[in-house]
Amino acid sequence: MKENTQIPGNAGDSENNSDLENDSAINQRQLDWKDLLLVIAGIAIIYFGVGYIFIWLGSWYTYERVLLYLNAFATQAFFLILILIIMKIRRWKWRDFGWKPVQEGYMGKVATLYILAWIINIMYVAFIVSRGFTPPETDAYTKLLSNNTLITLILNFILAGILAPIIEETLFRGVIFGSLQTYMGKWTAAAVSAAVFSGLHLQAYGFFPRFVLGILLAYLYIRYKSIKPAVALHATNNIMALLLVLFVEGI
Repeated sequence: MKENTQIPGNAGDSENNSDLENDSAINQRQLDWKDLLLVIAGIAIIYFGVGYIFIWLGSWYTYERVLLYLNAFATQAFFLILILIIMKIRRWKWRDFGWKPVQEGYMGKVATLYILAWIINIMYVAFIVSRGFTPPETDAYTKLLSNNTLITLILNFILAGILAPIIEETLFRGVIFGSLQTYMGKWTAAAVSAAVFSGLHLQAYGFFPRFVLGILLAYLYIRYKSIKPAVALHATNNIMALLLVLFVEGI
C-alpha cells in the first residue's frame, strides 16, 4: 500500500500547528483508490469466505448455533487482522482511523438518532408488511438473538455490543468513509459506505434499515470528527435489539 497522508504543512511548521491541523479534519490519512478497493475486496472475501467455510462445516456438524457463533467471531477476528495489516503497512495509529478525542458531549445526539432510526425502521416494516412481505425468521441474526440462555446472552453482548461496533466502525467509517470523502462529496461518501456496510450483511429485507443506520453513523463522524459517537450509536442499536428480543421472549 502506498502512503498517502495528504497532511498539510511542512517540516518548518511548529508542532502545535501540526497538531491543530491533524485535529481539524475528520481523517486526514486515507487510502488511495487502489488500496481502498483492496480493503473493500478484503472485507467481502472475509464475509463470503468465512461464511462459505462454515456452511461447508454445517454439512456434517449438527450444532448449527455453535457454527453461527464461530462464524461471527471469526469474521470479527479477520476484520481486526485487516485493520492491523493497514496499521502495519501504512504506519497508521488508531487516531488515523478516526479514534480521536471528542470535545463535547454526544450521547444526547446518539439517543436522538437512535430514536429516529427506530421510527424509520418501524415505518419500513409497516410498509413491507402492508405489501404482503413477512421478514424471514430463519436468518442467521434471528437465530443468534432468539432462545437466549445466560451463555448465549453473554456471547451476544460481547459480539453485538462490543466487538462489532468497535471493529466495524473502524473499518466502514474510519477507513472506507474516511477515504471516500476525500474523493467525492461527504454525503455521497456516506451513502456509498452505508451501502457497502448494509449490502455485506446479505439481508435483502434489512438493507434499507441498515443503510439508514449507516448514513446516521457517517453523520456522527462528520459532526464530531471522531468515530467514537458512531461506535456508541452502533452499540446502542445492537444492545437495544438484544434487550427487545429478551423482552419479547419473556412475554
